[in-house]
Amino acid sequence: MGTFIPILMMILSYLVGSIPVGYLIGKTKGIGIRSYGSHNIGATNASRTLGKGYGLIVFLLDFIKAGIFVIISKYIFNYQDNFFTIHIHPLIYGALAILGHLFPVFLKFKGGKGISCFTGVITCYFWPLAVVGSIIFVLVAIFTKYISVASTFGTLSLIIAYFIMQKNDIYLLIFLIFTFILIVIKHIPNYKRLIKNEENKIKLFDKKS
Repeated sequence: MGTFIPILMMILSYLVGSIPVGYLIGKTKGIGIRSYGSHNIGATNASRTLGKGYGLIVFLLDFIKAGIFVIISKYIFNYQDNFFTIHIHPLIYGALAILGHLFPVFLKFKGGKGISCFTGVITCYFWPLAVVGSIIFVLVAIFTKYISVASTFGTLSLIIAYFIMQKNDIYLLIFLIFTFILIVIKHIPNYKRLIKNEENKIKLFDKKS
């Protein structure tokens, strides 16, 4: 059991991360979310396509599906307990959930951008970094109106904040760099649209739903 549980959790992390929340919610409303807007299954496109209320629901569920495994392994099971014959760091579970969201087995490995899941993992692991990233994200989104730009700078700010806070957690640093690279890669189509001035803008605090 000491080996079985961590391995099972790794598999579940990926599979639960692969659940396409935005896609499924769109289907319940008779809308194929990947046929509209940015053709993405994440919270931003759900907000544009289904309404901001549904966009918030998608964000929260994507947040939870990744963050929950960090909570289970770090606070409930205590991954360092001698009961476990292998010690899987909580951020590995989080990374697997994010990979599941980016490359979901249920949608032929064509998933979202990973921002909501990334936020969930960081918040559950070390919330002060999440606060920094969220502030930068909101400020950049307000001034540029581009979620892709805000997501990029918000994620990058966490790496900078890691050093400013003088954290001594190599697993966290590797996770931040790894996910930043993944998020940049997933946003390449957005950067191309930005160069062509074709990227969709969004108003964070627009009251329209």
